[in-house]
Amino acid sequence: MTTSADAGMLVLRLAVALIMFFHGTQKLFGWWDGQGLDGATRFFASQGFRPPRAMAVVAGLTEIGGSLSLASGLLTPLGVTMLGGVLTNIVAVHVRNGLDHRKHGFEFELALLAGVVAIGLVGAGRWSLDHAWAVGGPDWLGAGAVGLGIVSGLGIVASRDRGSHAPTETAGSVAAQRPRP
Repeated sequence: MTTSADAGMLVLRLAVALIMFFHGTQKLFGWWDGQGLDGATRFFASQGFRPPRAMAVVAGLTEIGGSLSLASGLLTPLGVTMLGGVLTNIVAVHVRNGLDHRKHGFEFELALLAGVVAIGLVGAGRWSLDHAWAVGGPDWLGAGAVGLGIVSGLGIVASRDRGSHAPTETAGSVAAQRPRP
């Protein structure tokens, strides 16, 4: 990678990490005017995730852990798998609303997922702890991390109770936590 490509990858990693850290801490701790674990639990229950409190905790911890991995560039494939799974799950839940964010669609989450996929396919770059500490693996590891994240996210979505039909804009979702025009 060139220096400008490394800088671009750092900017992308930090932007995605900041947004996902924000949402994870909203879920678990109620920071930044979030609903906290009780609100996230209600949302997960309304969407058919069982057991809802455990799923809310796992989602919040995954968002925080994955964001810390991306921000630091340490064990980046693991962070890509974590965030790829969460974001695939969110996109799949919101897909019934269409793309338009004004209708609680998945455009924002899809952009974040695309960023995570790009990081997985390209790697963290030279401005990362993976590079500084010579932590790495075979070239296919990033693509494998992307694939594992997407498959795991789809698996979680497939395990939901299909009897739940609550709108996906309920508190606790990434879409519900961003302002509407």
